[in-house]
Amino acid sequence: MKQDDMNIDEILKQHLPRARQEDIDAAGETVVKRIREMRFQAEPSVAKKAKETPNADWMHDFHVAILMAVDQLQGYGRPVTITLKVEEILGAPVVWGTAVFLILILMERMDLVSSSPIDPEKSKELDRYYFAITELGREALGKALAKRQRAADGVRGPLKGFA
Repeated sequence: MKQDDMNIDEILKQHLPRARQEDIDAAGETVVKRIREMRFQAEPSVAKKAKETPNADWMHDFHVAILMAVDQLQGYGRPVTITLKVEEILGAPVVWGTAVFLILILMERMDLVSSSPIDPEKSKELDRYYFAITELGREALGKALAKRQRAADGVRGPLKGFA
């Protein structure tokens, strides 16, 4: 080190206050919390944890297919890829992407899915988001699939009392 460099270091040590370790830790926690909020906003808050699993009776096959598609794409589903996956699941040649997108937005408000911008610089462009299923969405999907399985079993099996 040069003599001038050492003087600058000494001056900085003497005249600039050092942050306390508690302040450093608190700032670090704030940064980590903000990063988690920005990515997938799926971090369950206390209010969300208190929510019960939504009733899956309202879900039609189309809704269930959208949740299945989001789940299968494992957090990397964009509206377009989710639409293509829904077509594959339903075996339908044409699925309206607009309908899928609007249902995704509705499901996000119901905390069944969460979204994250693909490019944080373009966070206003809603069609450039990844969607991921939340725990609440997984529970709702499980209930909807179980209900459909019970209905299918009832159709295939004999009715009780009518043997």
